[in-house]
Amino acid sequence: MSDETPAIRAHYAKLALKRLRAYPEGKGSGIRERVGNERLTAIRDAASLDWVPAATVVALCDAILEVLGEEAARAFWTDLMRDSYDHGILKPLTMLAGFGLGKSAMSGLVKTAPRAWLLSSQACGTLEVIDDAAGLKLRSHDMAPEILHSRGFLCVFYGACRAMLDVLKSRARLEIYAHEVDGQPQLGFSFQLDP
Repeated sequence: MSDETPAIRAHYAKLALKRLRAYPEGKGSGIRERVGNERLTAIRDAASLDWVPAATVVALCDAILEVLGEEAARAFWTDLMRDSYDHGILKPLTMLAGFGLGKSAMSGLVKTAPRAWLLSSQACGTLEVIDDAAGLKLRSHDMAPEILHSRGFLCVFYGACRAMLDVLKSRARLEIYAHEVDGQPQLGFSFQLDP
């Protein structure tokens, strides 16, 4: 980890707040109440490419999880990320990866994740892709503790991975697993194509 404060670009937090305005049954307002005015203001006032403290984004992600529950929170982030791959900021990545079929297209898109994470985060840790005979995996290294220990942010990572598969119309199974780097727990996602 560097001495910089962990931060994340405001883009996805701003999109999430916009989507929450239309969320049914008052759940959007319940989420905003949990996040708090100071953090909401920080997100709203930021331009999409501005850095927002990771703790602010994590608070939003955790509030979404607390109000919606895990399954709905994963679906929320999957839908948001799928829209980004279909016609948003991530569309160029799908165009580059989409020329392959099956595992090659999936591998091509997953391999863009570490670079995308580096462009959207600052001092938050790194991601690596393992593509070998055992399968395709996306794993974190030196992840910022506030992100690593946030079940809400885990829903964001899950949604981004699930959206990749959806965009490619892949039937691969996505599994979350734990691994360690230098004795420290980290996050991992495994993509398994059925034989």
